[in-house]
Amino acid sequence: MGSYNILHTTVLCSNCKNFYSGKIQFKFGNTWQFHYKLGEKITWGGNDTGIANAPKVKVYGILEENLCPICKNVNEDNEFDILFENDIIKCVQIISNPEDYLESDFDIMIK
Repeated sequence: MGSYNILHTTVLCSNCKNFYSGKIQFKFGNTWQFHYKLGEKITWGGNDTGIANAPKVKVYGILEENLCPICKNVNEDNEFDILFENDIIKCVQIISNPEDYLESDFDIMIK
């Protein structure tokens, strides 16, 4: 995936339906393996990917480790949409449509 950032959040295992702490890799902002949590503002001014201060952006994210630490099975729900508003991480959800990212550079402006 090259240079990326990491979102620390809670994810749901598709197998055992338990929540656990996960790390989601994404390419948006200054991609230099910065670590973020929901509600934080991302950093710009370096190895930038995307457009700073965009009103609404949906960014592709992938789970760093897809093995559930609770049931030890593969979490099939390992791709995510990360929603940003004015550089603030607003929410993360299981990917709604993987095809959205086929023609883009991993981020999509939302109107």
